[in-house]
Amino acid sequence: MTTRTLLSAAIVAIAFAAWPLIGRQARVSGPWMATLVMAGSAMMIAALSSPQLTAWPPARALWVLGGAAVANGLAVYLYASSVANPAVPTGPFIVVVSVLQVAAIPFLVWVMPGGRAPTFRQAVGFAFAAVAVYLLAKS
Repeated sequence: MTTRTLLSAAIVAIAFAAWPLIGRQARVSGPWMATLVMAGSAMMIAALSSPQLTAWPPARALWVLGGAAVANGLAVYLYASSVANPAVPTGPFIVVVSVLQVAAIPFLVWVMPGGRAPTFRQAVGFAFAAVAVYLLAKS
């Protein structure tokens, strides 16, 4: 990976990790947190992407991405609701979500059309991730 790619990854990781912590400090409900953060995100994305948004994508792409948007919206709602809940330990919750995201990728690649089965190394990594989630979830 190039230095620019690594820097981009670091910015993404810090922002993704920081917004729920900042949102919790705002002391608003999960639905408000999710709505405000995602609305601001949509405005920033639209502003940065506007020069590149030339022709509309095909209808099939709109349907597929619409489904992805619905799934992501549900996930962000649940994420923000959990982070805003004082009964949920925020740090461990965010780490568990991050570990599960990484562990889910080989499985999702496998079940997608034209996907390939996880390698032995990925399966071992998934087993370690399962242990990590178990240990992180214990209080």
